Amino acid sequence: MIKSPEFYSTIATAGGSVSAADKIMADVKAKIKANKEKVSGEDTGDTDASIPAAVEPLFTHTDSATSGKVSLSSLVPSWDKRRKIPDVRVTVCDISLFDESQKARIPKVNPHYMPNQEALSQLAYAIESTAMPSLLTGKPSVGKSSLVEYYCAITGRPFYRFNYNGTMDASSLLGTQSASGGSTHWHDGLITEAIKCPHAILLHDEWTFAPAEVIAAMQYLLEVNGKLVLADKPGTVEDKIVYPASNVRMVFADNTRGNGDVTGRFVGTQPQNSATIDRIGTFIEVKFLSENDEVKMLKAMYPDATDRLVTNCVKVANLCRKAFDDGQLTTVMSLRVLCSWIQHSLNLRDIDKGLELAFLNRFDSEGERLAVKEFVTIAMGKSR
Repeated sequence: MIKSPEFYSTIATAGGSVSAADKIMADVKAKIKANKEKVSGEDTGDTDASIPAAVEPLFTHTDSATSGKVSLSSLVPSWDKRRKIPDVRVTVCDISLFDESQKARIPKVNPHYMPNQEALSQLAYAIESTAMPSLLTGKPSVGKSSLVEYYCAITGRPFYRFNYNGTMDASSLLGTQSASGGSTHWHDGLITEAIKCPHAILLHDEWTFAPAEVIAAMQYLLEVNGKLVLADKPGTVEDKIVYPASNVRMVFADNTRGNGDVTGRFVGTQPQNSATIDRIGTFIEVKFLSENDEVKMLKAMYPDATDRLVTNCVKVANLCRKAFDDGQLTTVMSLRVLCSWIQHSLNLRDIDKGLELAFLNRFDSEGERLAVKEFVTIAMGKSR
């Protein structure tokens, strides 16, 4: 039997009748009071249910230790504060801490380089505030490796870059023994040598070219407070363990995210062990510079190029990149290609011939070549 709405408007009690709303409110007050008594362990007295219980904040206010650090923006001449990108506090290393071989690893600052400001801020944060490895992803020649090198240059950190391939084995990274004169000798591998340098940044470039089992040999090292275990090194257990020097950081860079390539564009890349990927704590996507920033950088790199030449080449590049994203082109016009195009055009004084040598001849499809030529017409007009 369906009850009428009036049935719910009042509830009979021994002392008369009260509205359903009053009954519900009384129950809510009783539950709030009981909950507070349970938490505090004492009677709280009458509580106004209209006042919400205090909610613990998600974060407590703490001042991070920034003594001796400088703002990232002070090290980057092209930094634009109007973009509201977090200005991370970073450590500039004292080069007297390094020996001569380590000093030689500190890159020189490229005065013409303009970093992707957001990606640089995220990388600086990951390096300064976490001890976990980072992974930079993005299209070819978007500036992943150069971003890490630039960060090392402006902060005075030794830069170790490892380029991987499918023939590498764990011994090349960890170390190997050799025999001579009737005795054996241990030789540290690339990674083993690099982690002994304080404040070093190790860039694992195109790391997915290596077999998964090779990268997995570093899993212990990739953990926070991890270490390297040289199982093949003779000696005691202590002899086989290498602890990283202070503030060593690992950065990976690749066109994929470690899960393999489903597009067919990056032949040779291999899916990596999920346990290895799980040890990477920060994932940063590096994008191409804005049109204005790319024009500024290229003008600084090629002072003989006119503003019109550089601006139009960048416009064409962005049209090609959009077409690549949409699947209309099989090759992206990267920064390297753009530089080649401008250089050829200046040398030959012919923008069309420069484009042919730098980009068009990469395509097997005549349709793709025609599409790129159409982009040039859109950006520059038919009479150029």
